[in-house]
Amino acid sequence: MNREVGKTIAQHVGNLGEKMAAEWLWLKGFDIVEQNCRVGRYEIDLVCKDRSEWVMVEVKTRRDGHCPLPESAVDHKKRISLQKAAQGYMKQKGVKTIPRLDVVAVSLLPHGAQMMYFQGK
Repeated sequence: MNREVGKTIAQHVGNLGEKMAAEWLWLKGFDIVEQNCRVGRYEIDLVCKDRSEWVMVEVKTRRDGHCPLPESAVDHKKRISLQKAAQGYMKQKGVKTIPRLDVVAVSLLPHGAQMMYFQGK
């Protein structure tokens, strides 16, 4: 069954941004452990390892000139959801470390894409 049928344009744009971000992070030396991982009612776009550090990555994508900026969509409420998802994931995997929460903002432009990377603590 084709999972792409019935998706909205926004979902296609989001999927494209996540694929681009995963490839970009991989080229930067990250190991991509999982993509679109469900943890209860939460979803983690990318679960990665940066050397020995676990990293949960939220990817936000916008088409050319669409406001607001992608990174502005990761507000306080979204960060709380990401923290809960990350805690649930680590508990499921039996990992006792606290993961880093990063954001990749992807802007799809007429002649390519721009990515901004925001590393968490």
